[in-house]
Amino acid sequence: MSQLSRLAAALTCLVFAHASCADTIHATQDGSYYHHQSGWIFPDRIGDFSLVGIPQDINGTVDAAGWYARESKGVRTVVSVSVYPPDSAQPETLPARIKATPVSLEISKKPRLRATRLAFKEGKSSRAIVYFVETGAWIVRVRSTVAATDKATAPLLEAFVRNQRWDSLQLTP
Repeated sequence: MSQLSRLAAALTCLVFAHASCADTIHATQDGSYYHHQSGWIFPDRIGDFSLVGIPQDINGTVDAAGWYARESKGVRTVVSVSVYPPDSAQPETLPARIKATPVSLEISKKPRLRATRLAFKEGKSSRAIVYFVETGAWIVRVRSTVAATDKATAPLLEAFVRNQRWDSLQLTP
């Protein structure tokens, strides 16, 4: 093989190398997105919340995140939904890393799943509400920051968590 042929072969491999990488997120025909590794579905709508943009992987890992938003009375509420394995290196990945009193609640009967909810002050005039659902194989974190005086959003966030596509999540490693 001549040197020119080797160079051409190497360049061809480089051109198609990116195409051979596995995608983490796939679009579905109904406007949702599918996380390949966990099976998680990011629906285009959940209640009053609409998916904002396209979910993405985090720093080239199997971790994935999507963002949802709703507007009511001129106030925009944004919620992040993250899916990651238990050994993820991302910050705030486990309830134990947050200083707040955990509250446990059932969020799904099929499959049977419980969430840990934490609410804590964030800044001078806001508070964060975070839900963690741990299955063994994957953790789903749902997080939003709201005005400290906002009492109406908490029940909406809980309904948002309950209405996720829990049936799509891989439950065992």
